[in-house]
Amino acid sequence: MPSHTAATRQAVLSDVFYLVLRRMRFPLLLVIGVYTFCTAGLSMIPGTDANGDPTAPLTVFEAFYVVSYTSTTIGFGEVPGPYNAAQRMWMTMTIYVSVAVWTYSLFNVIALLQDQGFQNAVKISRFARRVGQMRQPFYIVCGIGETGRLVCHGLDHLGLRFVAIDEDPLRIQEMRLDEFSLDPPAVEGDASQPGLLEHAGLLNPNCRGVVALTDDDRSNQAIAVTVRLLSPRVPVLARIRNAETETHIGVFGGDVVINPFERFAEYLAAAIAAPERYRLREMLTALAGAPIIPLTRPPKGHWIMCGYGRFGHAVTESLRAAGMDISVVDNLHFDEGGVDVRGTGISSEDLKAAGIDRAVGLVTGNASDTKNLAIAVTARALNHNLYIINRQNQLNNGPLFEAFHQDLLMVPSRVVAQEFLARITTPMLSRFLRLIPQLSEARSAAIYAELAKLDPGRHPEVWDLTISPQCSPAAAELTQAGGRFTVGHLRADPFDRGRRMGLMVLLVRRGNTSFQLPTDDFLLQLGDRLLLAGSPRAKRHVELTLDNPNHLNYVLTGQESRGGAVWRWLTRKHPPEVVPLPSPQEVLPPLTQDVGPDDLNHDFNTFDYRG
Repeated sequence: MPSHTAATRQAVLSDVFYLVLRRMRFPLLLVIGVYTFCTAGLSMIPGTDANGDPTAPLTVFEAFYVVSYTSTTIGFGEVPGPYNAAQRMWMTMTIYVSVAVWTYSLFNVIALLQDQGFQNAVKISRFARRVGQMRQPFYIVCGIGETGRLVCHGLDHLGLRFVAIDEDPLRIQEMRLDEFSLDPPAVEGDASQPGLLEHAGLLNPNCRGVVALTDDDRSNQAIAVTVRLLSPRVPVLARIRNAETETHIGVFGGDVVINPFERFAEYLAAAIAAPERYRLREMLTALAGAPIIPLTRPPKGHWIMCGYGRFGHAVTESLRAAGMDISVVDNLHFDEGGVDVRGTGISSEDLKAAGIDRAVGLVTGNASDTKNLAIAVTARALNHNLYIINRQNQLNNGPLFEAFHQDLLMVPSRVVAQEFLARITTPMLSRFLRLIPQLSEARSAAIYAELAKLDPGRHPEVWDLTISPQCSPAAAELTQAGGRFTVGHLRADPFDRGRRMGLMVLLVRRGNTSFQLPTDDFLLQLGDRLLLAGSPRAKRHVELTLDNPNHLNYVLTGQESRGGAVWRWLTRKHPPEVVPLPSPQEVLPPLTQDVGPDDLNHDFNTFDYRG
C-alpha cells in the first residue's frame, strides 16, 4: 500500500513537470539558442590591444560570462580588456536580442502561472504532498457545506485528523478561515473522480474512512463505488437524499447511508409513540457537554404538514404510521396527489382550511427558512397551544429560530453530522441504540435518569474502550495473569475506592456475545469491548485506572503502591489478592445478561472507524 501512495505523489509531480516543459519548451530553447549564438560569435571575434595590434579572442567561458551579465542588464563593463569596434557592435546586438528573448520568456512564465490547469496541478501536488506526510489516522471528507463543516469541526474537537475536498472554491476559502487545532489539507475538485481520491490518501494505510457529503447523490454514490473498488477495507459514510439512490448505494456492503429526512421522520414518530425511548436516544447521541434541554412530548391528534417535498413525504408517512390524522398544505406538489389544501401555509386561510382550530401540531418542511418561519408565526397567532416543529436549512439563520421558540427544531445538517460523528467515535454505540426499541417506556425513563446524573445538566460523554495491552495496559496485564477485574473496579474512584464515579457501563461485547448494563460484579476479560457513559472527570479517572498499575492496585486492594517496573515484573505472575469494594449505590439491573452470538451481528459496524 505505501508503494501506491508514493506512486500517486510521483504521478502528480510528473504532471506538474510535464506542464512546465510543454508550455516553456520553445522559450527555453530560444533562450539557449540565443545564448549559444551570442557566446559563439563573441568568442570568434579577435580583440585589439592598446597599440591597435590584434589579440586572441575571448575564451568560450569568458564570452559566456560577458553575454550572461550583458543579457541580464547587469553591466560590469568591458572585461577582461577594452573591446574593439567589432566586439562592441556584437555586444550591442547581443543586448537587444537577449533582452527581447528574456522578455518573451518572462511573458510565457506569467501566462503559465496564470494558467488554470497549471494552478490546479500545483495545488493538487501540494495537497498530495501534505496528505502523504500525515502519519496519524485520518478521514476524507468529501463536500464541506454546512454538514461537512460540522463533521470537520467535530472530528477536530475529538482530536481526529481529516482531509477535505469540495468543488466550490469559496467553501475551501471559508474553511481555511475556520479555527482548527491543525491546519487540514483541503483541495478544490470533484471528489467522485478516482484520481483525486487517491491524491487525498484513499490508498494510504492511515485512512480510516470516507465521509461523502456532496450536494449530489450521484457523486456520493460514485464516491462509494470508487472506495469499495479501490480500497475495500475503508468504510464509507454517505448522505443520500433520494431513496432510490440509497437503495443502489446499499449494494456496497458495510457503508453507512443516512437520509436526514427519513431519519428525522423516524425520530418524530418515535417521540410521539414512545417519548422516553426518544429522550434516551437523544441523550446518548447528543454532543458531549451540551446542555440538556427538556423535550416536550409531541401531542397526539390532528397535525398539519406545510410542504410536501421529500421531507414532507417522510414526515407524513411516519405520522400516519403512528396513528396521527394529518392535513397536507402545499402548492408546488398539489397536482401530484396527497395534498389536501392548495397553498403555501403562510396565509391564515390556508391554515384554517387545513383545520388549524382543531390541530395539535404543525410541521414546516419547506426549503426556505423565511417561509417556514412565516408559516410558524401565522400558525402560532391562530392557535397559541400548537406544537410547532420547524425545519431549519441554513445554520446562519439560527438566531431567527431561537427567537421564535419552536417546540422542536429539525436541522438536516446536524442530524447527519451528529449521527456520523457518533458512529466514527463510538462504533459500539450503534449496537446499544438497536436495543432501545426493545425497551419499555418505564425502563427507558430509568436509564435516562441514571445517565442524567452522570454529568448533571449536561449530556455525558459516550465512548468505548478495549481491554487490551494497547488501550489499557495495566488492566490487560492483570487479566492475562488471571486476576479479577470487575465493572465495580472500573467504576471505583482511583483516589477513593469507596466512592463510585459518574460512570455507566452500557454494553460489553465479548466475541459474538453482548452483555447490556452489566452489574458491578460482572467480571471483565482480555479482549472485551466496552461502551461507557460518564462525566469528563470519570473518563480521565477510568483511563488512569486502566493505564497505571499503582492506581489499579489501589482499586483492587485498597493499598497504595509505589512500585516501579521491577516490582511489577516480579509480581506479574502473582496478581494481588482482591479486597471487596465497599457496598456500591443502587445500580440498574442488567437488561439481558447474555445475548446470543447472532445478535447484532448484522449491525453496520464491520469496521473499526477509530483505527
